[in-house]
Amino acid sequence: MVFGFNKVPSVDASDVENLISNGHILIDVREDDEWEAGHHREATHISMGTIEENLSKFTKSNDYIIVCRSGARSSRVSNYLLSKDFNVSNLDGGMKALFNVSNNIINSKGSTGQII
Repeated sequence: MVFGFNKVPSVDASDVENLISNGHILIDVREDDEWEAGHHREATHISMGTIEENLSKFTKSNDYIIVCRSGARSSRVSNYLLSKDFNVSNLDGGMKALFNVSNNIINSKGSTGQII
């Protein structure tokens, strides 16, 4: 799998809750320890290293928001998924930005999460 660097559509953290409520699917591509420490309660976890083997979990009819800690990994994953003709946007600023505007960040135990 090759992750390129092209212009990827992005969304602002302040728009994520509304986009999720309108059907967008949030995919968190961080590592397991990052996910366990804090993630959006509506997110699906597919770590960056397993995206290619999990392509069957994506459908062309859905809109996806891809997120990592700060936006770099998710931008690479977004570009890859775009090359496969999926409808994706990168979350600008990643979980660090989302943490500042969302009350839906939890840890693996369901308590308030943190971003590591």
